[in-house]
Amino acid sequence: MISYIAFKSLRVCSDGLYSPWYETRWDEVYVPALGRLTYSLRTDSLDEEQGVYAATVGDAWRYMEKGCRLFLVTPDPDAETEVGTKGWRTTCAIVLGEATSLHDAARLILASHQAGYPQIREILRWAHLMDVMPRKGLTARDLVEESIEVRRMVRAAAWGYYTTIRRGRSEHTAGVTWSTPIRVVKGNKPPILEGKPYLKTNFQRGRFSRTLYTPSTLCIEVGEDWLPLKSLCQTS
Repeated sequence: MISYIAFKSLRVCSDGLYSPWYETRWDEVYVPALGRLTYSLRTDSLDEEQGVYAATVGDAWRYMEKGCRLFLVTPDPDAETEVGTKGWRTTCAIVLGEATSLHDAARLILASHQAGYPQIREILRWAHLMDVMPRKGLTARDLVEESIEVRRMVRAAAWGYYTTIRRGRSEHTAGVTWSTPIRVVKGNKPPILEGKPYLKTNFQRGRFSRTLYTPSTLCIEVGEDWLPLKSLCQTS
């Protein structure tokens, strides 16, 4: 059982794990509490926003890049750690393993909580929702339609995508929001923003003026076999 289990996106390379933004290589270490080798990253202090960060599954997916995978991490019990409602930052983080099944991750978080190990509030709430989510016969489309947590995860994974529409001198750029529609498609396509945002165009010639509205076609497309969705559909 583990305290403060959280999620982190890490790049997987032939020589180990790396933080995707700063290209920091995680050290391979033996952790007695786990009884095995794993990966760990240390920083000198938490001053000036230093430290190793981890958060909810939705926040972790916002940092996913090519070659990255989702991992479960925990702060070293002996490290300096600041704990918040959605995650933590610490001077030493330890990798528990890859989060290949979100249901298994939720069960570990709940079991640790029930055994008396403190957890992150928002991550614990997510784990409870995953635990009560119906699984038998559930499709990826069902998950997206029925679960606000799944929709948050998909939108977070597409966060940072933008698209622009132009008509004459008018243009409008928009990106993913927490209300962007989601469309499930065939294949394993990761969440990507498709379509164009709305556009308001004003025309004027002499005394004649007219305003045209082009409706938005924006949506996030995600494949039904995208690993996080597929793992939620699997029964056990």
